[in-house]
Amino acid sequence: MKYFIANLFVHVLVILILVVLVVIFANRNKRGQTKHSLTYFMPFLFALVAGFYVIKFTAPRLLDIPDVISQNYYSYTGSVEEVSSFNNYIVIDGNVYYINPLRDLPEEGAYVRVRYTTYSNYAIEVSSAEEVNVDDSVKEEMQTARGE
Repeated sequence: MKYFIANLFVHVLVILILVVLVVIFANRNKRGQTKHSLTYFMPFLFALVAGFYVIKFTAPRLLDIPDVISQNYYSYTGSVEEVSSFNNYIVIDGNVYYINPLRDLPEEGAYVRVRYTTYSNYAIEVSSAEEVNVDDSVKEEMQTARGE
């Protein structure tokens, strides 16, 4: 969870920097200090980049905060198709799940169960599907032995 919070903080910081750049360049345009015609469009360019960044990265992570606090996650079981070169995401059956690059990652072709957040697809837990099936069967055997 610490990585999710740190990642969220970095994305919010990037947005704040982009907004500050929009304000700085817009003030330069307003005061008539823009020397080159191309730099006149910098506030518009930074605003477009900030808008895209908010939609793609920051807003989904902000929307996931209540789910992370209440530990309400979705689960999916499938095979790993790709692990990114920076180890920051994995692709499972065509879906991208962002992951902490410092933890152990599954190999390509492995059958895994992933627990992830709703909007940003941040993987909270990735475990081998064989381990999950063994744990479930042990629970079923224990319930049967107790007569439940």
